[in-house]
Amino acid sequence: MKLTPLDIQQHQFRSVLFGLDPKEVDAFLDLVGAAFEDLIRQNNDGLDETRRLRANLEDFREREQTLKETMITATKIAEDVKQGAQREAQAVISQAEVQAEKIIQNAHTRLVRILDDINELKRQKAQFEGNLRSLIDTHGKLLDAMSDRIEHDSIELTGMSRRAEASSADVKLASLSDDKSAAR
Repeated sequence: MKLTPLDIQQHQFRSVLFGLDPKEVDAFLDLVGAAFEDLIRQNNDGLDETRRLRANLEDFREREQTLKETMITATKIAEDVKQGAQREAQAVISQAEVQAEKIIQNAHTRLVRILDDINELKRQKAQFEGNLRSLIDTHGKLLDAMSDRIEHDSIELTGMSRRAEASSADVKLASLSDDKSAAR
């Protein structure tokens, strides 16, 4: 049976002959009831405090769990961000390497074209020099031939001129001889 302060205060003792002083028993019962009531209140306050502390403890445990989960999530996010940054950096490096390779390849191709152009220009220069030498040689031979021809024609003209002079002198002589014969 559960005993309450009210039960203690309202409990009636049987009276017996030469028994206890009812006033003293009642006063004592009032005192015990008040003390018991105080103990129950303290106990209830303690239980309330215990419930409150347990609720706080549960709240703190939930907060702790939330903080742990938040820390785990933050760590995971930080790791993901780090890995993402590393992947992005690797992608940028790879792209830069590809672009650098293209630039080098283009430069190499351009160098090959320039070297081919230089070789073609050297070949054309050599061909031009050969053609020019050939042309100069041909003109030189032509000049020599013309010079020989002019010399030959000059000799021939000189010979013709002498023959013409001789022929002219013969004609004058014959004409003088005819004049002398007629004058005679």
